[in-house]
Amino acid sequence: MPHAQAFGQDVSVRVIPKSLLLSGSAPGTGHVGEIILGDIVRRAGLDRFHCVAVASAKSCWCPDPSLSGLAVRGFTTDMLRAKRWGGGKWGAAGSAIHYRTGFQAELSKLTQAIVAEAKAAQVGQVFAVLDNAMMFALAHRVADRLGVPLVSLVWDPPEYLLRQAGFDRWSRAGLLQEFQRSLKASRYVAVVSETMQDAYARYTDAPIGILRHGLPMPDETAASDSCVDLPQDEWLIGFAGTLYAPDAWKALLKALDQADWQVAGRPVRLRVMTSSIILANRKPARIDYLGFRSTEEVQALLAGCHASYMPQPFVAHLRDLCRYSFPTKLSNYLVLGRPVFLHAPPEGALSAFFRSHPFGASATSLEPEGILQALEALLGNAEAYTAACASASRVAREQFSTPVFHAAVDALLATA
Repeated sequence: MPHAQAFGQDVSVRVIPKSLLLSGSAPGTGHVGEIILGDIVRRAGLDRFHCVAVASAKSCWCPDPSLSGLAVRGFTTDMLRAKRWGGGKWGAAGSAIHYRTGFQAELSKLTQAIVAEAKAAQVGQVFAVLDNAMMFALAHRVADRLGVPLVSLVWDPPEYLLRQAGFDRWSRAGLLQEFQRSLKASRYVAVVSETMQDAYARYTDAPIGILRHGLPMPDETAASDSCVDLPQDEWLIGFAGTLYAPDAWKALLKALDQADWQVAGRPVRLRVMTSSIILANRKPARIDYLGFRSTEEVQALLAGCHASYMPQPFVAHLRDLCRYSFPTKLSNYLVLGRPVFLHAPPEGALSAFFRSHPFGASATSLEPEGILQALEALLGNAEAYTAACASASRVAREQFSTPVFHAAVDALLATA
């Protein structure tokens, strides 16, 4: 039966045993997953973890100097992505058989090596991040061989991860069963969205809670005062990070073209910080493309915007990513005390979250009219805009603050 349990309960009387942190990457500074794992480790204490990362030989790990005392062991495997075996009519089936044979041999070898590593480290539980194909199968096997509890963390839907790795439908079906076995074997499961929480309850009797990255909150007065300094002659809308939704982005540009880049009586300017961008305009555009910027620069530049843009993909092949994933970009946006313009399908995880916790404005289609109406509603009324700023700050504090994140980590790692 569903166990939709929110993290944050009192765990002060619980003991956090030493955990085998089993993941596709080690805590570090290279990408958001490494950063979040680093913050999890810091919360519980470096001596409470022995980390084992199972990754591709081509992976590049960026260690965090502040975690220099953390025990980390890496294993490489070439079984994280599918390999084409032969062509013609039976190519896909041949690939599935060839992969499965190699995968089972690699799985057996890795399980044996990791169990030996964990026994030597005297861990009391396995904390597995289910972030790649091998991790789906390793998590429940390693915990079972060690005879210790398993707790699991899911960031992205497994179907999406497997498709991105190029697996055929037969291999995906088998690996999805491994994912479900790991959920079923877990004593506790952490996910990033309420839609994941509901969907995965069918696979496990364990409590399922929400764990999203938390950030330090700025002083509310300072955030409020900074709104006075925003440009009065134009609307600035910011975007930062990787653009996973080119369809939504193109629709935004089309809508602004249609409105001659004017909303609520002012010109609109986009401030974009990303490593690559798609431009397709039929009218004179107002886009400041700033390329890749450091985290500190991004936050300072976004703080000078009236709102931030949060697009999600509408295309069918990314529907599960939109439905279940919860980008950490949202917490980075909201902590600034600025409203967010959400552009996402209505069935997505962010749209569901927005309906419960409004933080700006939302457009749920690619049609220019809906996009412009949402922008007008956000920017065209001073009182509504002020209320949206206050709402964004409140959601950040209640959902994405450091104390909320710490409570979630405590509940995940502690055993009853």
